[in-house]
Amino acid sequence: MDGLNLHRLQVFRTVFETDSVSAAARAMRLSQPTVSRHLQIFEDELGFVLFRNVSGRLEPTWEAQRLYAESGGLFERLGQVEYSVESIRRGTQEALRIMATAALAYAVVPDAVGRLHRQFPELDIVVDSGRQNNQLQALREGSIDLAIGGAAANRPELRQWIIGDMPLVAVLPPDHPRAGEEAFDLAWLMEAGCVTHNVDAPLGRKLEAELIRRGIEPSRRLTALSIPFAVGLARGAGLCTVADSLSVLTLRGSGMRILPLTTPLSLELAVIQLANRPERSPVTGFIAAMRAAYAAAADLPLNG
Repeated sequence: MDGLNLHRLQVFRTVFETDSVSAAARAMRLSQPTVSRHLQIFEDELGFVLFRNVSGRLEPTWEAQRLYAESGGLFERLGQVEYSVESIRRGTQEALRIMATAALAYAVVPDAVGRLHRQFPELDIVVDSGRQNNQLQALREGSIDLAIGGAAANRPELRQWIIGDMPLVAVLPPDHPRAGEEAFDLAWLMEAGCVTHNVDAPLGRKLEAELIRRGIEPSRRLTALSIPFAVGLARGAGLCTVADSLSVLTLRGSGMRILPLTTPLSLELAVIQLANRPERSPVTGFIAAMRAAYAAAADLPLNG
């Protein structure tokens, strides 16, 4: 494959999100045969199947789930570039550019951005999602101003504002053998397996350290590079995964069981900036907005 066709990728993502070729066609204002043709060509270019027809319904394959997770944020990033070009052309004020982990971009950050917008209605705010490694690289490159996620290891080039603790929880499909428990013991992973996380990221590093400390070796593992992808794999494979309590707020009402851990663990939620950047009033305002949004989200029930 010479290169990824962005239009066909967008067609695929729309079909994935709507669970229907006809719904995707309506959303993209294309004919149904056109959407089907784009999907077929895209599968041929990729060399693997994206959807299977199961009892009249489209079911994404594992490869489709991975492609969807890996391509998340791509079009938002392209839109950000187009927006930045137009802002430069118009000579408007510099935007406050924020990158959050994928799950927090849906769970807590929108509330904080809304609060900041009410305080600074003329401020241009650009929000993107990305893993911590991407965040740190974007900070160094100057393409974002603030990163949001788990607190980074002590780095003199970074300034961090700790917003609060995010307790870790177990996320299980409803048919998991331990779904009826009141709390989840990580030792059970030795009998049921799990979806783990990148050990170079705060969540994966915290979980792996606890498993090593307790001498727990899961019977089998799958690894995901983002929390939404981990939850999708857990659902598809019938396994457990671990996530932070703020990120899983988007799962309320999904049917997935969310259980506290019998041995409490938590991550620190942080807003991160390069230490050599001058202070800006919107940054101070955003820190306050994040603390208010965190306090509001911490009171929400996980299941329900």
